[in-house]
Amino acid sequence: MAVSTHGFTLSQSERTALNVSLGVGIAMLAIKWFAYLITGSVAIFSDAMESVVHQFAVAFAWYSLRVSYRPPDSEHNYGHDKITYFSAGFEGGLIIVAAGVIMVSAVLKLIYGTTIEDIGVGTLLTGGAGAINAVLGWYLVRVGKRTRSLIVEANGRHILTDAWTSAGAVVALLIVWKTGLTVIDPLLALFFGANIIREGGKLLRAAVSGLMDSTNPHYYEKAFAALEGFTQQNGVSFHRLRLRESGQRVYVDFHLLFPDGTLIENAHSIATDAERCVLRCIDLPAEVMSHLESMNGHSDHHDDEDEITAED
Repeated sequence: MAVSTHGFTLSQSERTALNVSLGVGIAMLAIKWFAYLITGSVAIFSDAMESVVHQFAVAFAWYSLRVSYRPPDSEHNYGHDKITYFSAGFEGGLIIVAAGVIMVSAVLKLIYGTTIEDIGVGTLLTGGAGAINAVLGWYLVRVGKRTRSLIVEANGRHILTDAWTSAGAVVALLIVWKTGLTVIDPLLALFFGANIIREGGKLLRAAVSGLMDSTNPHYYEKAFAALEGFTQQNGVSFHRLRLRESGQRVYVDFHLLFPDGTLIENAHSIATDAERCVLRCIDLPAEVMSHLESMNGHSDHHDDEDEITAED
């Protein structure tokens, strides 16, 4: 038996957030590449390269968000939530690839030298793009946290990383402008590349964790506390509590142990109340399922199950 909250509807906030991200991102990409073409700065190149990657990632996130809200069907009985982790992993992987391109370009500039032109215009364009991205990134992270959307939040964090890269490029240009030390430009680009790899690694770890059904300790503790209080009040006990996240949904299951002779009607009613108790403590769309058992001999029954599983 089970109770659930479905949550298979794409919210207007999420739809708007990614539409805005896609539109603004295209404009920022054009500005940054123009700034690179007129300056030749490898720091600005690193910023522009990350924007290229980001646009591919946003396009995939835009598609993934819509797929993740499709309800279960005959081929995907548990829904399509896990595409969330593919989206985060795809974005993380692209970020790391872009960082590699940036760092190779920076090393080549260190070896063969670099010439930077039109520093003033390049600084203004890059700084303006960075400021817009900072506001956009903050907005996306805020929407992602409020709607519990990993896709939107990951997109926002990527944009904030992009904004920091822009800020660093501006700093590099200003230092070169004041000192004439063009070597500062590729050195800072190497630093940006290393930071971008770190951010990409975070997204990849989040994706792997989700695909491997890692338990969320926060929700597990809440579910455990809710069940513990409920069973103490109703004269039953529980064990085998399990919890996993899949995108924006949480799946919980547990075993309820009833005194011998409990009527099936009473056991069913108590189990339903227990499931609803757990459901109320989780602030995400969730499905909670219980398995009813008698206290007498349940350990022997599970030992037999374990032997069968081991033999299979």
